[in-house]
Amino acid sequence: MNHYEQTMLAYHTKHGLFETGERLVIGVSGGIDSMVLLYFLSKKRHQLGVHLTAVHIDHMLRGEQSAQDRRFVEQHCKLWEVPCESFAVPIPAILAENGGNTQSVCREERYRIFEQVMEKTGSTVLITAHHADDQLETILMEGMRGSLRNGAFGMRIKRPFGGGMLVRPQLAVTKAEIAQYAELDKVPYREDPSNASDTYTRNRIRKTIVPAMAQENPRASLHFSELAEQINEDAAFLQQLAEQTLKELLLSGQELLISAESFRSHPSALQKRMVLLLLNYLYDDKRVLITSHLAEQVRELLQSSSGTVFLHLPQNYMMIRQYDQVFFEKSKEFLQRQRADIGHVWSPPVLGSRYRVVPVGEEPEAENAVFWYFHSEETDFTLRGREPGDRILLAGMNQAKKLARLMIDEKIPSQQRDNWPIIVAGTNRVLLVPGLRTAACLSRTKRSEDNRVLVEQCIDYAK
Repeated sequence: MNHYEQTMLAYHTKHGLFETGERLVIGVSGGIDSMVLLYFLSKKRHQLGVHLTAVHIDHMLRGEQSAQDRRFVEQHCKLWEVPCESFAVPIPAILAENGGNTQSVCREERYRIFEQVMEKTGSTVLITAHHADDQLETILMEGMRGSLRNGAFGMRIKRPFGGGMLVRPQLAVTKAEIAQYAELDKVPYREDPSNASDTYTRNRIRKTIVPAMAQENPRASLHFSELAEQINEDAAFLQQLAEQTLKELLLSGQELLISAESFRSHPSALQKRMVLLLLNYLYDDKRVLITSHLAEQVRELLQSSSGTVFLHLPQNYMMIRQYDQVFFEKSKEFLQRQRADIGHVWSPPVLGSRYRVVPVGEEPEAENAVFWYFHSEETDFTLRGREPGDRILLAGMNQAKKLARLMIDEKIPSQQRDNWPIIVAGTNRVLLVPGLRTAACLSRTKRSEDNRVLVEQCIDYAK
């Protein structure tokens, strides 16, 4: 038995990745990582006592090349006697109709189909082909972005998915070990040319930073994968303890009310996790980017019980400490009502998104983003609160509609109407009422006369 197989079987034994008799769904792109994993699992399925179903998704982004990938996977699944479910998903058409970031839309469609096939086949485990080098890239990306993932460090070996679990067996091996196994056992695969593109952050990290680290230590990615495993095991225990402790600290079961003194009596490691839990409870799956800086601001406010202190939070929330008692509520003054120039920098978060206007051709690389194209001679673009007399020209209308009337029609509660954010070009040409309507001049399809792009990026936890 070669090194790859020994390592993979030992990793399975150590972590109990799946049980004997379980049905597994494995995502197979046709690339070397997924083809090697498919080959290995098909070869060892009887020894492991599992049933396999392969899933291939053609995103229809590369024409005949994508179609060839699909036929390639289907052919080898048949050769290796693995049931295969393959799908063609018209990503270009979805993007044309709904907009968004290509990678994000592809990922959403993939995982939607994975869950669908799991349900159809009665499978309880989804297998993906992420390996140790992918883990290192993820850790580096999260570190640069400064995002928090409920205490997780990099990708977890196992996490809940659908009605079962998502499992990553290849976190135990490097890309080089996968390539060596493919060469040794003559495992066929196809290359996706998009993996060589410098458009994506992950690809740039893969081509520059990871090789530099490998020069210093060829096992660097494995060490980071092992480190992530250790940290996540400790984090799981601390997370459970933090949930139990916070439940005991909350002074009210109906609202987030906590004693700062009681909070401070616990170790820093629990404090940090309790802050993340508080923020997660507050936003309850809303699309809010929780950064380490935001979490630390909340923790700092809990370090004293003197006087009254206010902290503005995303989506118009405020954290208020009145002596020892700390609670959260909607801000009396709508934070995003303050004027923000979005022609040069991103706006503050509003309703789960942030905004920026750039010239056509200078669209930023932004995940979970929608691009609205338009023509404008104005050079100033502003996010501000609604003002008396503001109007918007909607598609199919000859006259602009008062925003006050629009909000009544959209059934926006009266107490929210005055503070609702809008985006304007120049002084008062309304382009967008976030969460409600867009002006007729905006289009998700670029037209020859368009010279500006309004970027709407949904900000959420890293997945």
